[in-house]
Amino acid sequence: MKNVAVAVISRSNSQNQTEYLLVKSKRDFGEFSGHYYPPGGHFEAGEDEKQTLKRELTEELGLRIEPVKKLAETESDVEGQITHWWECQIESGELQINHDELADAGYFTVAQMKQLKLWPATKKFFEQILGVSFQ
Repeated sequence: MKNVAVAVISRSNSQNQTEYLLVKSKRDFGEFSGHYYPPGGHFEAGEDEKQTLKRELTEELGLRIEPVKKLAETESDVEGQITHWWECQIESGELQINHDELADAGYFTVAQMKQLKLWPATKKFFEQILGVSFQ
């Protein structure tokens, strides 16, 4: 079984709306290529969930983060993979997209997320765990 950790990071914008940090990979994920999801990645040898998140967000986005609370553990859209969802806070750094790995990254309101192609597991997580409605 493979493990992936993802960071659920939110902030309030100038209109006091909640925005979530999402990324879109350059990698070919077959039917899921071009879909948005929270930043994160696969565990490397000897890493735990928190170490994975810290490494991945530094590598991909130039952010130093602190995992605060594990929100859920779910089956992934990718067979044989478990996703560990973590609420995280940004400690320091400015959003700098690593264009070798990511096609896009940004903060999106729920209204904007409705217009994006979200990974099915991401949409399910936001609906079931965070109570967000995409209707």
